[in-house]
Amino acid sequence: MGRESGWRGRLTGAVARLRNEPGTADLTRLQPVVTRAADRRDEIAELDDDELRAAAEALRTGSDLDDLELIEFCAVSREIGKRVWGLDAFDVQLLAVVNMVRGSHVVDMATGEGKTLVGVLVAAAYSCAGRRVHVLSVNDYLARRDAEWSSEFFSWFGLTVSGITSGLSDDERREAYGADVVYAPVHEVGFDLLRDRRRTSREAMVLRSGDSDVRDVAVVDEIDAVLLDEALVPLVLAGDSGAVHDGRDIASLVRSFRLGHDYEVDDERRNATFTDAGLRAIERFLNVGNLFEDEHVGVLTAANLALHAEVLVDRDVDYLVRNDRVEIISSSRGRTVDKQRWPDGLQSAVEVKEGLVVSSAGEVLDQILIRALVTGYRTVTGMSGSAREAAGQIDEFYDLKIGVVPPAKPNIREDEEDRLYADAEYRDDALFAFLAEVHGTGQPLLIGTRSVATSEYWSDRLAKEGIEHVVLNARNDEAEAEIIAEAGRRGAVTVSTQMAGRGVDIVLGGSDASSAEEVRSLGGLCVVGIGRYDSARLDRQLRGRAGRQGDPGRSVFFTSVDDDLVQEQAPDVPQIRGLSAEGEVETPAVRKHVEHAQRVAAGKLDQIHRKTVRYNEIVESQRAATLEWRAVILDAETPDDLGDWLSLEALDRLDEIDSQVAMATAAHVLLFHLDQAWAEHLADLAGMREGIHLRILGREAPLDEFNSLAVNAFRPLRERVVEAADKTLTTADLTDEGIDMENAGLRRPTSTWTYMVADTPFSTAEDGFFSALAKTIRG
Repeated sequence: MGRESGWRGRLTGAVARLRNEPGTADLTRLQPVVTRAADRRDEIAELDDDELRAAAEALRTGSDLDDLELIEFCAVSREIGKRVWGLDAFDVQLLAVVNMVRGSHVVDMATGEGKTLVGVLVAAAYSCAGRRVHVLSVNDYLARRDAEWSSEFFSWFGLTVSGITSGLSDDERREAYGADVVYAPVHEVGFDLLRDRRRTSREAMVLRSGDSDVRDVAVVDEIDAVLLDEALVPLVLAGDSGAVHDGRDIASLVRSFRLGHDYEVDDERRNATFTDAGLRAIERFLNVGNLFEDEHVGVLTAANLALHAEVLVDRDVDYLVRNDRVEIISSSRGRTVDKQRWPDGLQSAVEVKEGLVVSSAGEVLDQILIRALVTGYRTVTGMSGSAREAAGQIDEFYDLKIGVVPPAKPNIREDEEDRLYADAEYRDDALFAFLAEVHGTGQPLLIGTRSVATSEYWSDRLAKEGIEHVVLNARNDEAEAEIIAEAGRRGAVTVSTQMAGRGVDIVLGGSDASSAEEVRSLGGLCVVGIGRYDSARLDRQLRGRAGRQGDPGRSVFFTSVDDDLVQEQAPDVPQIRGLSAEGEVETPAVRKHVEHAQRVAAGKLDQIHRKTVRYNEIVESQRAATLEWRAVILDAETPDDLGDWLSLEALDRLDEIDSQVAMATAAHVLLFHLDQAWAEHLADLAGMREGIHLRILGREAPLDEFNSLAVNAFRPLRERVVEAADKTLTTADLTDEGIDMENAGLRRPTSTWTYMVADTPFSTAEDGFFSALAKTIRG
């Protein structure tokens, strides 16, 4: 079965293209470029270092590489790679490169097939064409590592490279973004963009070169994770906003409530609602007559947040508590993410639940979705080990085609059929017997889990049975590279949460290369998944850790009918008609039902993506308008250039002082009021979005109504800015040095910070409302 997986992958891609399935592309049309580059291999190899360096620098034409130049680039870069790293790029890697450069396609490459090297070559090719390139990754470690690893290669072309990490100052960031190739975590670029969008001069910005935005070419590693799993994560710039009310009294009451009496949870555990008894208990506790009166909306919101934090958000599954802080676990990465918060008060509610000091989210000054950040690049391309399954979505949302690059060596991994059990107890007993048997042979094991809690449960169970192992989860993220590097040694047992985006290959034998052949004889790495993920892409990423570059390997998933995926997405399980003595389900309909549950989960995520994009379109267009206004103000040379923004009285008053001081004063006042108006508008939009689901009672389409309200709210914004600026410029004390902004009441936040808004582990307010309404109607 394993030997079939290699040709099946190629056949699947070919069939998809023949059937014209959405999002697929034929990469083979550029194969002649790779073939002709291979013909140049011997001739290029005879060049000495100086000659090879000259050949590389000659490729920096400053314009798109034509066919002959692309052939030469492939031949030269392959030879440089051999001399710098001892790596001879495979033809399939060069096929990926030419398609990413010429076709701007997304390429699907199996785990271990050298995506990092492909990313370096693609970045070099675009840079030779005079383009500015950002290689976007998921964390500081990968950005720093890859920038350092690739720097010598780029130097042969005369190209500069840098790495952006969270600890850099503005000056260091500005210098780093000036490099030809920049490695950066995607969220760090987003945070820099947000800060730039509130700066009061072009010179202070970090993401600009002269008058142009440096977002030109984005080469995205694990592109499906960034464009789909994290595309809807808002990046937020916040400022101080005073004290925070923590709602500990309400949280204490809610903690005593009982399921079924005071509150109910829906079948999918995505929404919790108070019963009449629960609502009455809150009213008695607060001594109020009706929680639904306007004056008590804040208290009702706090109570609902406390309930959600208590019953829907689980410690060691959705978050960790470390160093007296709540750290959110990314569902797509299986690890904590720095600078991440839940929205709408949930973060504070969870901090109260855990008895921690409540942190302030501050006033939201600006925000942007990762999707909007990435689509702001002129050219987007990338690679992934599991993009094929997402071809339709990536085509729909980004108009990018995906092509599958075959492995350099045939994939001989054995992908076994799932072992499905009637319940978790049967599954776990069978799983432990399997792990003990495999471990007894010396074959290395990689055990993939869906949560930190599950990984620690299995760690405890293995320890009790005397099986040495290491755990890779959100608690020890810093040690991940070392843990993964040793996961292929003989007898190794590694328990891990999600393996996507780890950036390190599992090499058979680990650091002891001499034992690699022995591990191959044992069957290579054995990958075991405990329960299916919500996406088949994540299943494939886990399986792909075995069978790297033609190595033997094996993968199998142990699942059960009462796994969260099944119970939350498709609880109406068909009757089990065949069951082995060990509890393994033999009923084909039940097996198909598990796959159906996974498709349901993936479909819901797609629907959330579509809905969020539609709601955000109007916000993005309005932000674009305000940024155009900012550009006019920033680029003005004299107050007269701002005649559409300033009254004659204001202009006459500014004429009384030095022209440069007058220009700076006018710009600072206008920018302050514009930035303040946008922050207030964002707060208004957030309130509209939270309450828009109530419009269904008036038989109105929530999205249409939101757009209408947003347009009406935005229409007077520019006029308000003009009026506020005019009042300041005509009434504030004006000296030869301009206006003292602080004394005039124009105080920008004394401190600002950035964070990512994590997806809530339950439904949106709108979805929850629909669910509760349907339940009421059924009742």
